[in-house]
Amino acid sequence: MLQRVICLLIGYVFGSFLTAEVVARAMTGTSIFELGDGNPGMANVGHELGTKAGIICLVGDILKTVFAITLSHALFPSLGQLAIGWAGLGSTLGHVFPFWHGFKGGKGVTTIATVVFLLDFFVGILALIVGVVTIILSGYLSVAALVAMAFCAVMMVVRGEFELSLIYALFMALTCYCHWSKLMGIKDGTTHRASLSTKFWAMFGK
Repeated sequence: MLQRVICLLIGYVFGSFLTAEVVARAMTGTSIFELGDGNPGMANVGHELGTKAGIICLVGDILKTVFAITLSHALFPSLGQLAIGWAGLGSTLGHVFPFWHGFKGGKGVTTIATVVFLLDFFVGILALIVGVVTIILSGYLSVAALVAMAFCAVMMVVRGEFELSLIYALFMALTCYCHWSKLMGIKDGTTHRASLSTKFWAMFGK
């Protein structure tokens, strides 16, 4: 259990490094929390500072998760995939709840996606397909994110990897927390449908 906690803490420390904040400070001298919608992620950075800045943010968020996972796996090789899972969860927690910013951070989309693909590339591809299909059918990115995580959790149960299933369930809970306002907005009509869905159904005259 101690090894798992250490992996979680390593991930948290790396995850608390918000690439978006560094990019925004370097380019504008202003905190990313004061630009656009205030979200320290690729989408907001790209929208406010351009595509190149958004790509840098994306790469940085991927790398911090990879570094945390690599270090954790090197320290505790006997944990195998569990080192990846717990360090990845820690990285996402650090990104969503950075201690230096009052525990208010981003949505963790990139960190979660990185962990999913590093845990099992095949499952990652399937989850991506499930997510895209869900976007088309439901019209909402937030719903697709939850369905994709639920799919991964079920896949781990089928394989008998119950601890990894627990980690995916925790990712699902984090996703629900981060997208709660969007999920509630579906009910009252304030959440916009994804363009992928509207364009797809427009081809069929719907």
